[in-house]
Amino acid sequence: MKSASKFFYLFIIIFFSAILNAQGVNSWTNGNYSFDIVSGKINISEANKKLITISSINFNFTKPKSITPIEQSNEKLVLQLCYPATASYSNVYEDVLAVVEITVRGNTIRFKGEPEWASNVTIQLEDNGERFFGILQPLFPNNQKSPDLRGEVVDVDVLGDASQYHENYASAWSAFYMTNKGYASFFDSFAAGRYKLGINGVTELYHRTGNLDWHIITGKNGDEIMKAYYEIIGKPKFVPMWACGPIGWRDQNNGGKDEILDDIKKMTDLKIPFTSWWVDRPFSDGGHGWSKMNFNEKFANPKEWIGVIRNKYGMEFMTWVTSATFGDPDFPGILPSKETYFDLTNADAIKEFQKRLNEHQYSVGVKGHKIDRADQLFPQMFPWKDGTPVAERRNKYIYLLSKTIDTFLREKYNDDQVNFARAAFHRCQPYLTAVWGGDSRASWDGLAGNLANAIRCSFMGFPIWGSDVGGYLGGRIPENLYARWLQFGAWSAFYEIKIDDAGGRLEDRPPWKYSKQLQNIFRDCNNIRMELLPFIYSLANTSYKNGVVMKPLAYVYPEDSKTYDIWDTYILGNTFLVAPILDSSNTRKIYLPQGVWLDYYDMNKSYEGNKEITVTQPLERIPVFIKSNSIYVTGRMISGNTKIWDTNPKKELNIYAFPGKTDESSSFNYVDYLENNIEKTFTLANKYVSLDIYIPSLSIASSVQIKLDKKPASVSINNKAANFTWDNKNRIAKIQLSKNSESNIVVKK
Repeated sequence: MKSASKFFYLFIIIFFSAILNAQGVNSWTNGNYSFDIVSGKINISEANKKLITISSINFNFTKPKSITPIEQSNEKLVLQLCYPATASYSNVYEDVLAVVEITVRGNTIRFKGEPEWASNVTIQLEDNGERFFGILQPLFPNNQKSPDLRGEVVDVDVLGDASQYHENYASAWSAFYMTNKGYASFFDSFAAGRYKLGINGVTELYHRTGNLDWHIITGKNGDEIMKAYYEIIGKPKFVPMWACGPIGWRDQNNGGKDEILDDIKKMTDLKIPFTSWWVDRPFSDGGHGWSKMNFNEKFANPKEWIGVIRNKYGMEFMTWVTSATFGDPDFPGILPSKETYFDLTNADAIKEFQKRLNEHQYSVGVKGHKIDRADQLFPQMFPWKDGTPVAERRNKYIYLLSKTIDTFLREKYNDDQVNFARAAFHRCQPYLTAVWGGDSRASWDGLAGNLANAIRCSFMGFPIWGSDVGGYLGGRIPENLYARWLQFGAWSAFYEIKIDDAGGRLEDRPPWKYSKQLQNIFRDCNNIRMELLPFIYSLANTSYKNGVVMKPLAYVYPEDSKTYDIWDTYILGNTFLVAPILDSSNTRKIYLPQGVWLDYYDMNKSYEGNKEITVTQPLERIPVFIKSNSIYVTGRMISGNTKIWDTNPKKELNIYAFPGKTDESSSFNYVDYLENNIEKTFTLANKYVSLDIYIPSLSIASSVQIKLDKKPASVSINNKAANFTWDNKNRIAKIQLSKNSESNIVVKK
């Protein structure tokens, strides 16, 4: 009887499908997108231009016998896919069916289907010559620095133990990639997968799940794509101002709390700014100097000395954490393994984890964590409390750890907290402040590889990335390598500096063990970072609509084929092109994309883009260029330890405007730290006879500095003549703005 009812259902579907086909229902249009089903393929076009061709959607490795539209409306297109009986892995001998629903929201196309008989899904796409960017942070394959993965087979699985991924121990993965063809792919699942990218005329996306939840996101550049991506996975986590500044740490504080306080005092004596500090393990009792999660005898009275860091030095404090207990017998929910991870779906384990952190750390002022492990020697096969399938465990665990730590911190501090991790997977973004680039080698190759890691991480949609400045694996490093790494860090999205070796030897890397020249460079880099705080803060906290902070060139210029292999240059926000120096030569070649680029150190020197140049810079600085038709801001928003030597800081916001060509315009989304983090948009428009600049009301003194070809004829603010100063050497007009008043500025040429 059951078999007869299945046969009847199949007959009804086929009957009505035949009627719809007779009526010509094999095409569907939604907005700019059109879908045509031809010979079992799904052709998708955008604005009458071919976007992508899906040659097959296979469940259980089986190609459908037919694809039939069975429903269409303004909201959706529903397809019935018919598979041979062998696809179901059962004793049923009739064909089996799968329903796939296609919907469009904004610039995102979603395919959704979950046949109960399916355990895996494969999407096969016709190759259109795409370049593929994203999926994994490690330098795959063979330590390849180019981010272009065309022609490769890539696992979508957090393989932290796999030796082939161990260059720099980078550990972020995602079932997300961008292409140069105006679209990105996102398979929304924690299930492990394998992607074959542009091989023998086919791109193949495979995941070990029967739940098809696949998104095609279109956009003319990475920012447009990321905005839609974050609408799917959630808004990236808020980043507090103090986390945007310089962060210091040692791998081992053998001298306990006294050493931490002494490091901060010595940095302060050298007038090197910091806004936060953190301690790595071992600082606790229990397994691996961690599992009790308290502060051991060397770090006794933590409330007192953390209070000194905050109250005397104006800095916040963080600790190292993980979800491994290293053999602690008192912890519930253990997943048997060498590192003794605990089950993050086990309520008793979560309760104990939070209890220990609340009692021992948050109660004494710890405001954030560096999250380690979770990708290392992870036990995949032992059952979880919530029944998560084996294929999802490795990737989902990474997500759950970020979410769990964020939940603990948020209950105590709301948005005023930080967590940054080595291991990350998609959907971590709403719960993870930053990704740090793994245990990089303390060498020129380590620095170069870490920059390539950053580029890949940006393509995956992790908006904030930072390096262990100086490298992790290795001892004392040469001064020129140290200087170049500090400069890269200062111009990155997240800036944390390691001042010792992985073994914790005290003589290794604190600046007072180096020359005066290196100390000056160290100080200059941290001062630059302090000045950039309002810029970095604004970029970080508008990434949900403006994209990642460190933008790869192919992300910004996907139609420029010269950018596809570039891994050593990025655009910070939409303003600065940053090109770190990665060897001891002080010279490097730089590709400048289309547009006009001004030398940051000599703004009278400009370059037309779409060409390669060779630049030499002294040890004190790295190549940085400013994009014309852009805006950026500087200013001291918080003091950190500068409060010790700068007892009367001047709070002023400096707004810099670089007009583009006539009829070009630009904007900058400023997040006002001093006014409840209200987003305020600054605009710049270059008109035929004037420059028009709009600055909303600001609660502190501010100025606008405009780069011009010649002295302006006049300046007005809100239709009234305004004074300005003219720097003839640098050709910059400076205009002071009134507090608490919006400013409509017109600069007559």
